[in-house]
Amino acid sequence: MIRLAIIGTGNMAANHAENFSGIRGVKLAACCDLDEGRAKAFAARWKIPRWYADPAEMLRAEELDAVSVVTPDASHAAMSLAVIDRGLPVMCEKPLAATLPDARRMRDAAKRHGVVTHVNFSYRNAPCVQAAAALVRGGGIGRVLHAEASYLQSWLVQDTWGSWKTDPTFTWRLSRRHGSAGTLGDIGCHIYDLAAFLCGGIEEIACRLATFDKGVPGDRIGPYVLDANDSFISTVRFNGGAVGTVHATRWATGQLNSLKVRVYGEEGAVDVDLDRSTSSFLLARPRAPRRLAEWKAVKARPTPTQYERFVSAVRRGSSDESDFSNGAVVQAYLDASFASDRSRRPVKVRA
Repeated sequence: MIRLAIIGTGNMAANHAENFSGIRGVKLAACCDLDEGRAKAFAARWKIPRWYADPAEMLRAEELDAVSVVTPDASHAAMSLAVIDRGLPVMCEKPLAATLPDARRMRDAAKRHGVVTHVNFSYRNAPCVQAAAALVRGGGIGRVLHAEASYLQSWLVQDTWGSWKTDPTFTWRLSRRHGSAGTLGDIGCHIYDLAAFLCGGIEEIACRLATFDKGVPGDRIGPYVLDANDSFISTVRFNGGAVGTVHATRWATGQLNSLKVRVYGEEGAVDVDLDRSTSSFLLARPRAPRRLAEWKAVKARPTPTQYERFVSAVRRGSSDESDFSNGAVVQAYLDASFASDRSRRPVKVRA
């Protein structure tokens, strides 16, 4: 039995509780939130026997086998490092940290202590993503030459998920002083991770960020200054020599939560569109040279979720490729993107 605790009991924590409680051999043993009332309510909802308002107290008092960190981005480092210091496996929400130096500290501490780590890049859950990545990595479309990846949301122009003007769940994501790295940090980390997962690592990034007028007097709502980036677009060079574009925005009218990655190689192409399907992707391979290839759907086999992968890693005693080392690499993509926007020049990625 794996006794697991959850630190942070906000919206995303419910996802963790639901998924972990559905895995055989995993017991939700404790939860923690600085807001004790919220921790208690979360514990009641998910039938967790003990709750805490102090993570240090919980880590001292509980006999745990693993911990899931689902706190705001700015506290990922402190919480994860505290877990690592106890020698416990840790799964952390994305992005791994608020800064690249913090991400490096987390990665290096995990290596020193020899603990299992995992970063919840949740779109790796999709079977089509896993299958398409395996095909591309296995040479199924030949040498990769070009890619395009996008993550489009519309909650700044549509209230489908709620109003960003009145719901702090959204408003804090627009304010740098509240720990937000904007669209780049929030959803850019996902699309960078998917692009690199399919095409290989990224070695150079040229990025432009944009923050648009939202029609709010003084660009402020209560304590929230609306200064985080809303959109970004990057041109990238992958380690293998391919080039591509990666972009994301919250202004994409008509796009609720749309992720797409297209990869073009010398011998074919793949099209992963999570709006269209999470269980299949499109593949184009010409039957003869210089003939137009037809796009055909490829059904993917079921694949373990990120939560199941973490549990398997804990049982195995070794991390898989979605570990803190990968999380630090994605953090380096974000860092290079910010640096490129400031300098107006391409920046080499240094994880």
